Amino acid sequence: LICTSNAVKDNVTRLLSSQQDYLRERLGATRTVLPQLPVIPLGIDTAQFAGTAAERAAARQFLGVDDAAIVVLFLGRLSFHAKAHPLPQYLALEKAARATGKKLVLVECGRHASAQIATAFAEGAQFACPSVRVVTLDSSIDANRRHAWAAADIFSSLSDNLQESFGLTPVEAMAAGLPLVVSDWNGYKDTVRDGLDGFR
Repeated sequence: LICTSNAVKDNVTRLLSSQQDYLRERLGATRTVLPQLPVIPLGIDTAQFAGTAAERAAARQFLGVDDAAIVVLFLGRLSFHAKAHPLPQYLALEKAARATGKKLVLVECGRHASAQIATAFAEGAQFACPSVRVVTLDSSIDANRRHAWAAADIFSSLSDNLQESFGLTPVEAMAAGLPLVVSDWNGYKDTVRDGLDGFR
């Protein structure tokens, strides 16, 4: 049974162990045959993320971002309950903007599950990071994803959800040559080496 991360392997091991205990107690089972659990991470086509200087310039023009601005990208589900609560990111970016005096732009490229969630994200950003310009792009549009990757200077994903067992976007960000700031969480621990690929 292939596991995409050590976090997945740990969960599967716990489930199998629980089932072994149940079979032993319920049926008196004395022997079970368990599958091998190799950890094989997900892969990506790295060539899709190799941008050019011209693509970067076009993407930043599309977003209305000048050369002096620092673009921080979050790409994924824009959901409190199924991905990451945005408040820690908003607060951190506000603190960074005030401490450095730099112009920060947060690009949230994803999809909201509902209009109410979209409103909550917008209101939260306005409240928690008023010094940061927030741009929201619909990730179902290919051009938006390409612009987001090309324009970014830093990738950030502060996932805090149990279902985030691997995390493909940090791997994509590394393929795009971006430094990362991610939560010290599940599958991110396997792919992002703290202080080398970015910061956990």
